[in-house]
Amino acid sequence: MRVLIIIFLSIFCFVGHAQEVDNTIERKDLKSQPYVDFLTGKVKVTMHPKTGTVSGEVTYTFKILEATPRIRIDAWDMQLGNITMDNKKVRVDYDREAIVISADFKPNALHSVTINYKTTPKKALYFVKDNKEKDQIWTQGQGKYTSNWLPSFDDMNEKVEFDLNIQYTKGYEVIANGKLVSSKPVNDSIQSWQYDMTKPMSSYLVALVIGKYEKVVETSESGIPLELYFYPEDKDKFEATYKHSKKIFDFLEKEIGFPYPWQNYKQIPVKDFLYAGMENTGTTIFSDAFVVDETAFVDRNYINVNAHELAHQWFGDLVTETGGTHHWLQEGFATYYALLAEKEIFGEEYFLFKLYENAEQLTALSKTEKATSLLDPNASSLTFYQRGAWAIHALRNLIGDASFKIVIHNYLEKHQFSNATTDDFIAIAEEVSGTDLSGYREQWLESIKFPSQEALNILTKSDFIKNYLSLAQERTQPMAGKWGALKEALRFPVNDYLGQEVVYQLEGKTDDEVIALYAKAFETNNLLVRQTIANTLSTIPKELQEQYESLLKEDSYATIEPALYHLWANFPEKRKEYLDQTKDIVGFTNKNVRILWLVLALSTKEYQTINHQQFYNELSGYTSPKFRFSTRENAFTYLESLQAFSDTTLEHLAEGATHHNWRFRKFCRNILDKLLKDEKYRKKYVDLATKLPKKQQEFIQKRLTP
Repeated sequence: MRVLIIIFLSIFCFVGHAQEVDNTIERKDLKSQPYVDFLTGKVKVTMHPKTGTVSGEVTYTFKILEATPRIRIDAWDMQLGNITMDNKKVRVDYDREAIVISADFKPNALHSVTINYKTTPKKALYFVKDNKEKDQIWTQGQGKYTSNWLPSFDDMNEKVEFDLNIQYTKGYEVIANGKLVSSKPVNDSIQSWQYDMTKPMSSYLVALVIGKYEKVVETSESGIPLELYFYPEDKDKFEATYKHSKKIFDFLEKEIGFPYPWQNYKQIPVKDFLYAGMENTGTTIFSDAFVVDETAFVDRNYINVNAHELAHQWFGDLVTETGGTHHWLQEGFATYYALLAEKEIFGEEYFLFKLYENAEQLTALSKTEKATSLLDPNASSLTFYQRGAWAIHALRNLIGDASFKIVIHNYLEKHQFSNATTDDFIAIAEEVSGTDLSGYREQWLESIKFPSQEALNILTKSDFIKNYLSLAQERTQPMAGKWGALKEALRFPVNDYLGQEVVYQLEGKTDDEVIALYAKAFETNNLLVRQTIANTLSTIPKELQEQYESLLKEDSYATIEPALYHLWANFPEKRKEYLDQTKDIVGFTNKNVRILWLVLALSTKEYQTINHQQFYNELSGYTSPKFRFSTRENAFTYLESLQAFSDTTLEHLAEGATHHNWRFRKFCRNILDKLLKDEKYRKKYVDLATKLPKKQQEFIQKRLTP
């Protein structure tokens, strides 16, 4: 039983971090080419899903700015075909990383180069298999380099206007940057999609998605087409998934104060994406874990990721950092404007509490060896995102709303379709505000220590934050001294955050006074307060049993999951009733409630014993590659606890250990390494190894080798 509690908590923590946006860049020594400006890229590619290959050609036009004997185009591990410059043969050197073209390049001369190639990309473009004929192909250029599937430019300072022509099997949707100008058959089985762009962008933002989709097109107040894609089977989840999307777009365009710079805006969910979302130019790709129904929306919605990736269309896509030192100019701004969008939807207190939570995390980080300045190119995501947002919020407080909005407009206008540094931004802020920002820069950008006191001074301008901090100070006080304050905080209508704080302060206590406060907390009917009870009250007093049971009817999968487990553990005589009541609830996209239900049903000997094999088959079936990796993680976690791996689930674990998603791959490898310490499972893998696909077989053999 204790093991199950630990497992449950680990899964719940994973759910809690699901919306973290992580686009950490894999940096390397990039060779800039200030002597040449690549202008346009005409791309024509064909995808071959059976072999996982890409073939095609790309033609770049470029202008020589300074005399040079060579130019460079990045291309990782490709088979090169014919390469011509200005329709003539040209000298080419290739080291499996870059194509170097040598010639006597003169200043101001215009040229074109055409490269034919074929490649089997190891990253940046992914072929995602599905046994239901719903295969997907999608890209992730940031941190992985588009040059793994398309000869292009790893240096984000090189901006090109790309036009993509993509050929693929009929019956699928092919989505890419820009405006779709034609879609026509090539032959009986192949279709060609032509996309046109009108403005330049960095190569890491080139994107395409291929899959089975439908879409709804809305129009922003400024006339921008908003294309919202969804799987045909998820039509009933469309409204909840994309709730407030148009409102977010209209709000951000007005709040930023600079017109949306691209032809249209598309949003496409994909399976097993590497991150929560990615802001490809005009074409955001996001994890289909955020495809939710109305109940899931309460706990795990797409709002923050939606707004974050949209803000990047200005901060990152329109104006791009020159390098990692200035990464906060992208992630800090995207995080800040996403918070402003959430403030518009969820209110001022939500916004302030998020800032408070972020400040708490940053203060804790400052006390560790991992603390860095905001300008450290190797800073953590917490630093780039949350500290970056705080730095922007602090600047706004310092120079005022009016000056801040002019700064943002002038910054975007001056550096549009180009790159910028921190110095560029600060110079504009100083010019507009007439303020010397050297102190601000030292404190918020350069200092390793997060300026906690300054953040607190900004936060405590709010009475809400003052009231919250006053209540939080009661944590160290005995119950007798704070009971009245806790009771007062639960007065109707209860504040979300004060109510949760009360429940946290009750944890681990079950005397009569505490039970009375729990009863009052239940009666608030506040979803977040009741959810906090479900997560923290694991030993349920008999006096609260009936109220606790009401949590199973809550419109929240994040509440039902812990409530079901705790009730099952506390009241064995009612296990059948609890299981019957929740047998049809699936939960989030990771099937959190259903998978827990299966484990509890299997652990209840007297419950539907005749169906236990069926329950096990369903549980183990969720480890299959046809399910999202988050679902598979849940199933693997419980199977590890039960020590109930079959040969099939061991094969699925080996597949997971070589998966394209790095988080899931690491998760599976950790479990697999633990299993291989057990001679029983080690022998099973020795027997299974020869039946596995080559990639998995090689991986297992390495793990089995001492």
